[in-house]
Amino acid sequence: METVPGPDLSPALRRRALTALLASSLGVGVMFGTTMPLLALLLEQRGTSALLIGLNSATATLAILLCGSFFPLIIRRLGVLNTMYASIAGGAVILLLLAVFESLAAWFVMRFFLGLCIGLAWITSESWINAVATRANRGKVLGLYVAFLASGFTTGPLIISVVGTEGMTPFLVAAGALLLAGVPLPFARRAIPPAPRREPANILRFLVFAPTVMLAAVISGFSDTTAFALLPLYALRIGFEEQMAVILLSVFLAGNLALQFPLGWLADRVNKRALLVGCTAIGVAGPVLLPFAIGTVLIWPLLLVWGGVVMGIYTVGLCLLAERFPDDQLAAANTAFVMLYSLGSVIGPSLGGSAMDIWDPHGLMVVLAVACAVYLLVALIRAGQRRGQIRTPAG
Repeated sequence: METVPGPDLSPALRRRALTALLASSLGVGVMFGTTMPLLALLLEQRGTSALLIGLNSATATLAILLCGSFFPLIIRRLGVLNTMYASIAGGAVILLLLAVFESLAAWFVMRFFLGLCIGLAWITSESWINAVATRANRGKVLGLYVAFLASGFTTGPLIISVVGTEGMTPFLVAAGALLLAGVPLPFARRAIPPAPRREPANILRFLVFAPTVMLAAVISGFSDTTAFALLPLYALRIGFEEQMAVILLSVFLAGNLALQFPLGWLADRVNKRALLVGCTAIGVAGPVLLPFAIGTVLIWPLLLVWGGVVMGIYTVGLCLLAERFPDDQLAAANTAFVMLYSLGSVIGPSLGGSAMDIWDPHGLMVVLAVACAVYLLVALIRAGQRRGQIRTPAG
């Protein structure tokens, strides 16, 4: 029997569903964290150019951008639980096929379909968690969700360092982690949200209706992915040793992991839009201050906080998403949110790399600061407009 989340859902059932969904997100995170470095390393070993490696990696994101609008229709057709099972099983099969076929052309096709499967699981589980969470605990729940994903991302490279890149083993580990993500889902089957409306996700419509919320996804994807891709290169170009460059990135990613629950806890207690503005302001300050912190002990807390808040923009944005849209629109809104995050993650590294070529290496920090500053301006303008509407008697 399936029960629609709502006020009648018992606290025990709600907790059980959330525990299952959070455990599932960890498995997906481990698969992501294992697959991304594994495939890049294998392509490098085969003599593939850096350009083609990057394009191959971007194929999965392209799949979400091109096809994500239709994900709500798929979820409505198959149902939430069946969609999760189908996407997890399909993703696991594709991972095993990647181990069998070495043709670069085949890898482009398979990574496109892997992106479809994982993107569908990502959007379905995220909207499911958002629907089951309550207004009182949504921030904490989504903070935990993002932290679980981040811990999976962090664990993946460690797994590769242990099992290596040879043979079937790393692919079996990645596929196994993904399949394990499906094991807890039956425990959440009585808390399935209502079916999405019979319409595709229209990004422009959601952007017009909730620009502050939707653009939060863009800026989070832009900032986090750009820093992830280019921060080690920035560190090398300012004179750090290779090992220290990796440590700098690790501290940034540690912020991704460590600060999501505290930010989520805070989101449950303060005005979420004000918190979003605060996170974005720190997103501006981080890259501005980093060049001045080099060579001092301040660089470590700065990287930790900066890494936490740029991912926190995503977490707080998810909280606001559920407040802006009813449950039957949540899958479509979440699809648009993830598509916009993906768009930011595609645009960011290319702009950051180009800026580094123009002003080596500090152009990267300029791009990151300017991107957050533009979003901060939009958020402040929208906040002023909302206050004006509230004060208007007709509003």
